[in-house]
Amino acid sequence: MARNVLITGGNSGIGREMAAALAARGDHVIIASRDLARSQRVADEIRQDDPDAEIEAMALDLGDFTDIDRFAEQLLQRMPTIDVLILNAGLYTHGTRSLPNGLEAMIGIMHFGHFRLVQKLRDAVVAAPAGRIVVTASLAHRLGRLRFETFDAPRKHWAAVFAYGQAKLANILFTRELARRLADTSVTVNCFHPGPVATGLWSELPVIIQRALGSVLIGPAEGADTGIWLATAEEARRFNGEYFVKRQPARTTAAARDMDLAAALWRESEARMT
Repeated sequence: MARNVLITGGNSGIGREMAAALAARGDHVIIASRDLARSQRVADEIRQDDPDAEIEAMALDLGDFTDIDRFAEQLLQRMPTIDVLILNAGLYTHGTRSLPNGLEAMIGIMHFGHFRLVQKLRDAVVAAPAGRIVVTASLAHRLGRLRFETFDAPRKHWAAVFAYGQAKLANILFTRELARRLADTSVTVNCFHPGPVATGLWSELPVIIQRALGSVLIGPAEGADTGIWLATAEEARRFNGEYFVKRQPARTTAAARDMDLAAALWRESEARMT
């Protein structure tokens, strides 16, 4: 049966690959990103390749809590039940900077924006017969250390890569705590490392570094594989609160397994939602 799917950051890279793959299965897919025109072009391209694809685009700015609330209200009118929620939107900034809401941009969008979105859409996922939440994390979490004082003080990071690592660590801790909180429902929550994917994520890096990365980066289709598997495979439903690499549960840092830290991050995140 066709399922309702929402993918954030679905207009490029692995998000686009996941959107195309799930639409090809017959799922009703909505891709959400800040660049609505680009998302609409991607949806049109996917329909050109697969005329039966049921795919739409909606505008969503994960760096703006008010816009997240607007989006969620409009989405729920069109999609009151969400079978698969893929939290994929990401960014890497060359140098750290703040969002208009004061949060450091990478954790502000990849963690706090998604946290707010899940707050608004939680009931719609729980209402699905077998809801799934899939989070795009990263091996870069190994570079991260959760420092609450940096959340709204970007200059306290030694370098942007550590801010990125912190945001990806937050993704894994969020996955584990959300899975714990939804343990009495039919929803499963898992995250994955896509690998070093050649996407626009790295567009703010200096050109010389982009060229150096070119020899080791993999294609978006390969990077999307585990995310698609988590969103579709019956076998994947055996897992909850896990971190995957190449369709296999993988080890993380001790910090990413610290449930007390996960709970503390959740409390801090809730406090910043008002």
